[in-house]
Order: sequence, then C-alpha cells, then structure tokens
Amino acid sequence: MKKLTVIIIAMVYVTATSQAQSRLESNFAGLAGDILENLQSFFPVRATEKGSHNYDYKLTDYSDKSIKDEISRLRGYEKRLRKYQGTSLSQESRIKYRLLKSEVDIALHDLHRLKLHKRNPYLYVKEAIDGVYLILTSRYAPLEERAQNIVARMKATPDLFRQARTNLKSPAPIYTRLALETLAEGVEFLKTARDELMQQIPELATEIQIAAEKAIASMTEFHRFLDGIEPGGENSFAMGKDDFDYKLKHQYFLNYDSDSLLRIGEAMLYEADSMYREYLAYLDSMPGKNDSVYVIGCIEKKDLLNYYNWEVEQTRVFLEAGNIVTVPDDIGDCIVVETPPFLQNVISSIAYHPPGVFSPDQTGYFYVRPIADSLDQGQREAYYRYIHRRGFKGAVVHEAYPGHHLQFQIASRTEDSVRKWAENMLMVEGWALYCEQMMYENGFYESDPRRYLNILRGIRFRAARIIADVRLHVQKTDIDEVIAWMVEAVDADTASVRAEINRYVLQPTVPMSYLIGKLEIIRLRDAAKEREGDSFSLKEFHDRLLAEGALPPALLWEIWGLSE
Repeated sequence: MKKLTVIIIAMVYVTATSQAQSRLESNFAGLAGDILENLQSFFPVRATEKGSHNYDYKLTDYSDKSIKDEISRLRGYEKRLRKYQGTSLSQESRIKYRLLKSEVDIALHDLHRLKLHKRNPYLYVKEAIDGVYLILTSRYAPLEERAQNIVARMKATPDLFRQARTNLKSPAPIYTRLALETLAEGVEFLKTARDELMQQIPELATEIQIAAEKAIASMTEFHRFLDGIEPGGENSFAMGKDDFDYKLKHQYFLNYDSDSLLRIGEAMLYEADSMYREYLAYLDSMPGKNDSVYVIGCIEKKDLLNYYNWEVEQTRVFLEAGNIVTVPDDIGDCIVVETPPFLQNVISSIAYHPPGVFSPDQTGYFYVRPIADSLDQGQREAYYRYIHRRGFKGAVVHEAYPGHHLQFQIASRTEDSVRKWAENMLMVEGWALYCEQMMYENGFYESDPRRYLNILRGIRFRAARIIADVRLHVQKTDIDEVIAWMVEAVDADTASVRAEINRYVLQPTVPMSYLIGKLEIIRLRDAAKEREGDSFSLKEFHDRLLAEGALPPALLWEIWGLSE
C-alpha cells in the first residue's frame, strides 16, 4: 500500500509539473503574439515589407501622444518579459525570448533614447514612399484590393508630414539633403503610381486622384519646410559610442564594443589590402592579361536586362547540379529590375529587395543601375565585354543565389512568427558575403583567376565599411573626411563612395554587419566541422543554417549545442 501511495504521489507530481510547464509555454506564446502584433501595428510599413498585410491601410503615427503610448507599451512588454528570466522555458522559447527582448530593447532605444522622429526628416519621406511602393510591387492580392490600401496610405500622408513639421528640430544637414533629394523623386513616383492606378482601376479613378494630389501637395509643402529649416551640426547625425555599443550588444548579441570593432576592421583592411595588391601584381605578370576589344552594334537595353536575368537562372542551375545547398523546386522568382529613382541616392550599385517572409508571393527584385534607353557605340562595346566576361556572375552570388534571395526564401518557410519577424543583419549580410568566397572555393568561377581578385576587393571594401561606420557614428569624424579616406583606401570613385556614406549615415551598425557576420558564420562552420569530423557535410551545414532564419549567429551556438 505504501509503495502504491508513493507511485500515485509521483504521478500526481509529474502531471502537475507537466501542466505547469504547459501553462508557462502557453502564457509565453501569448506574450510573444502580443509583442509581434504591437510591432506590426505601430510600424505598419515594416509589417508590409515583411509580408504581413493587416495594417496596410496605416502609416506610423509619430505624434507625441502616439510615441508616449508606444514607449509605455514597450516598457510594459519589457516588464512582462522579465518574468520569464530563469524559468524553465523550452530551448525554442528561450531563443524566442531573446529575439523578442532584442526587438523591444531596440524599439525603445530608437524611440526614447535616439528620438529619430525628432532628428531625421528622411524617416518620414521613406515612410510615405515605401508605404505605397511596397504594396504596389507585391502580388499578395489582386490590384483592386491592394489599391484600396494604397489610397488609404495616400490619405494618411498629409498627417504624416504635419507630424514631421511639428517634431523636427535642427536636423543634421545630410539628413535634410537626403530627404530633399528623395522627396523630388518620390513626388514623381506618386504621380506615376496615380496615373497607372487610375488607368487600370477606372472605378476608383476619382478617389485615387484626390488622395494622390493631397499626398503630393503635402510632400511639396514638406519640401518647402525643409528648405527653410534651421540646420543642426554637421555631425549631429552621429549616435555616439554609448548608443553604438548598445546596439552591438542588444541587437547583434556581440560581446565586444566599438573600440574592439574598429581594431577588427583595421586588421582586416590591412590583411585584405595586402592580399589584394599581391594578387593584382600576380595577375599583371600573367601573359594575355589585356582583354581584346569587342565591337558590336546590336546590343540594346533589353539585351542587358535579359542577360542579367539569364545569369540569375544559370547560378540557380549550378547550385541545383552541385552539392552546395538545397534549392527548393517551388522557390519564388528573382527578377532583375532597374533601381527605382527614389533609391538611387542611397544605392550606389546593386541591391536586393526581398519578398516579405509572411507573404504568399515570394517574388524578389534584384536592383541594378539604370541603363540608358539608347546606347552609344562606346557603351555597346563596354557592355558587350561585360556580357562576354559574364561580369554579372559574381553579383548574383551575393544578391540572388545562394545569397539573399535563397536566404529569404528559406526563412519564409519557418512556421514560427517570431523567427520570421527577426531579420538580423549579421546573418542577412554575413551570409551573402560568405557566399562570395564559398562559391569561388566550390568551383563556380571555373579557372578565371580574376574572380579571386574581386573577392579580395569585396573583403577589403567591407573592412573599410567597418572603419567608416565607427568613424562616422562613434568618433564623429567629418563626412567629407571619411569619404576622402574611403576613396583612397578602396580605390573607388568619389560619387559611389558618397552614395555609400549616405547609407551608412542612415543605417548605423549595418555597414559592419557584412564582414563581421561572415566571420561569425565561418566560426560556426569551423566549430561544426570540429565536432562532426569526417561526417561533416557543407551542404547540410548550409541547409541547417538557412533553415534557422535570419537569427543573430550568436544564438546558433546555443541552438546547435556548439562550444565557442
């Protein structure tokens, strides 16, 4: 009887413990859902970009009351999250806990500490243009349905810019310049969108026209406002060391500060530059290094775009035939298009616009520099040589396959909403840069020795980015001084470097994510190799890495049970 009593007590204990664990997980899942819902509601354009369309009719409300209410909500989430510290959450829930805490920490930091809505006019311009552009280019629903949300956002645009005029005080001159440049292109974009929508959906033509004209008028008025605004200091865009270090720790989970980051960048730049110059000297010593001059009279703009899209498909075919990474049969298209005019002042060369990870439409867009409608003989010759050499081949690796496009496609297949929402740049940009060298090592470029020079040039450029990032935002170095230094350091032209610096000013810490992320992925790969020995498979490593989503690499050590 006594033995039976003990067994019953044990069973009751196990059942109670199991029920308590179930309640813990369920309550945490509820909190996670609340946080994600709040972030999507407060940042509706970001939600649209992610492919979540519940708030496509809204723009962010930057009024004082709205900001105060959001800060209060975020602090409430911070307090609720704290209750789960040290509890027996499952490993997956612990990972989601850290991701959610990071999202709350950074949102609070941006709104309460940095107060970008009071300092950066470009924030409002981007919100207004992206709010329309992202719905227009997505195919998640018929155009007639999407047009209703486009009209709603156009109607919300005047309020957005009224809030901007109230909030902004002495913005940094570069913020104002970028906002003015983008406003001019944004007005033309809205006019084009208005005309196309009115033509395609005549039953909504009057509503579209009225909403668009009011939105355009508010942008024109904001342009006049910025023309006369009192400027802040030249370097007032810089966040400073404390805030930069906060982001390194809370957004990227790095265990070092900006001083150490700068030293890493300087060491990598020295190493990459030395290797680049040695390899360049080697190539110069090879016979037949000069290219023949090709003359062709028939190449046109459509031929170039056709070539770009063909190269994307050829890279996909190479991956499918090799043993490098899995490419699902039903993967979305990656379409090469010209960079929209309103983005050309912050995209100096190429870029990738991903589909939203929550969206059923998984079409990605690969941005390239605008091509003249009519090419002269010199341009034809230059472009023909570029096609003959398959010059676009290396760009595809970073932006499409196996880089960003494949990465976002696989990330969209996870069922967990928290992982889908996470988009850590260390993994996003680190993976794309990692792919550049990894594909070379796996024979993608065959025997062309020039391709390795491009890889070394890319590493050197990304190392210089780390240094520029820290100099601009931590050391508060003058912008023109950083531009001049970078032009010399990477042998680049001033115009393209200036466009790069524009982006670095707007996105502190993102520039460092490329090379640092690549190094973190290599550390993970080396640790996996050491643990698995002869059974290690590069393809399985890549498949497993991508399947985790765009998480900070630091979290994968815990998920995979690896020792640093």
